Amino acid sequence: MKEPFLSVVMPVYRAQEYLEESVRSVLSQTFGDLELILVDDCSPDGSGTVCDDAARRDERVRVLHLPENRGAGRARNAGIEAARGQYLAFMDADDTMDPDIYEKAYQALKGGSRDMAVWGVTEEYFDRAGELAYTNVIALPDADCDTRQKVQDTVILLEEKILFGYQWNHFYRMELVRDHRIRFEESVIYEDYFFNLEIAKHIRSMAVLSAPGYHYKKRMNDSITTKFIPDYFALAVRRISSMTELYRGWGALDGQAREILGNMYLRYILSGLMRNCDPRAKMNGRQRKNWVRELTASRLYLETAAVCNPKQMPLRILQSFLNHGNTASVLAMGRAVYLVKEKAPLLFGKSRKIT
Repeated sequence: MKEPFLSVVMPVYRAQEYLEESVRSVLSQTFGDLELILVDDCSPDGSGTVCDDAARRDERVRVLHLPENRGAGRARNAGIEAARGQYLAFMDADDTMDPDIYEKAYQALKGGSRDMAVWGVTEEYFDRAGELAYTNVIALPDADCDTRQKVQDTVILLEEKILFGYQWNHFYRMELVRDHRIRFEESVIYEDYFFNLEIAKHIRSMAVLSAPGYHYKKRMNDSITTKFIPDYFALAVRRISSMTELYRGWGALDGQAREILGNMYLRYILSGLMRNCDPRAKMNGRQRKNWVRELTASRLYLETAAVCNPKQMPLRILQSFLNHGNTASVLAMGRAVYLVKEKAPLLFGKSRKIT
């Protein structure tokens, strides 16, 4: 059987309600030289049956039934091991795509001469009743990064838009993934980002598409993005730190990179302050104060967030409070954001848009 150009890996867990639409979104792409690998991560609902039905209907579909639940990262790794394509892509089991986005990405690869392609995202926010409340489009202009220098110049711009940290808006050259043994690590969040960080160390060319062809469904339910994650801030710090070190290693930790990373870090700090107010954090007032003091004394803070020029007024205020040691005001900001998130989650989500 002829090997496909593209292998699409979709981890599946508790996705029965949305799975058929997501599978159809892949199989109805105008670019059809692909295989879809559905990785049933020992899902307790009827998702496994939906996967098997899809395989019976379309010979491009293959199903892996894992014997135990391993999490999305390990499920993707199982799909990578089974993939046969020249390029690799991923898809979440509750999202959709524009029908021509793979065709556009294929064309941008210039006949397979680019190591990676990345495109924009349409975030779709749903209320608790399941109704679409609003959308947010995130994209960069089209760009053909045909040199290593252009790749380095563009990665930080993708990270600023949060486009770098997703896996489902990318095509990856499979040879790079296999030769360098790049796999998803076991992490509650940001496993996509750390996968892409390893990819960035090796690619020499990249295509960027302005088309926001991936539709990321953000639902007000018990998904991983709405749960309380104890390690959230530590992982966020690792994200900023690892990108800082990547650019330091490239000799490119210049003013623009510091500005972008500093602004991102301030957003994570505000989010960390908010999470510290959650009763599940089990932090008292003294612990929250010490958290702030340790943060402002760190090297990462001092070389990024402390010296950047925040674009948004709340971040300017936060930076001023942090830099002047006004811990009480810093904690009050965190409490205010926490209350907004608890009382008006859709408003909170809207206020965090990346434009």
